[in-house]
Order: sequence, then structure tokens, then C-alpha cells
Amino acid sequence: MRLIEWEVAEDGYEEQIIIPKEQRDLAAEEGIGTENKQKLAVRILNLNTGESYTGRLAITGNHQIYLPTEIQQMLKESGKVRIQILGG
Repeated sequence: MRLIEWEVAEDGYEEQIIIPKEQRDLAAEEGIGTENKQKLAVRILNLNTGESYTGRLAITGNHQIYLPTEIQQMLKESGKVRIQILGG
């Protein structure tokens, strides 16, 4: 499986992170669905502190990964966040 990752700027309070079309297409080629109500295995990394979360998170409407409150707190004021899709 090839690495599917991207970085986003953390701009305050975010409950969801949009999966860009290029990463959705790569995931689909690997047989990983990114549709509403599915779950993804992901790694989310705070590039400022090095803190990370690895686990399964839900996909909400519009191809977005839902971030529970504890992950939102980990990412608060991080500047940049790296997201990796590890599997479906």
C-alpha cells in the first residue's frame, strides 16, 4: 500500500478535516472507501509538538474525517497537521 498523506493548517477550532480529492482517489485505488458513514484507520500528527493519534475515525458528509474533542485539543494551536490514511 502506498502512503496516502497530506498536511493542513490548523486554524482554530476544527471538528472535521476534509480529505482532498487527490487523496480520496489514491485511497479508492487501494480499495479504501472515503464515503459518508465509513471509518478510516488514520494517523494524525501535530507537527509542532510531535503528538500523534492513531486509530479509526468516522467519515462524515462531504468526505470529512470527524475529529473527537480529545484530538481537537491535541491539535489546538499546532500550526500544521499531517494526516495519513492507514487503511479502511
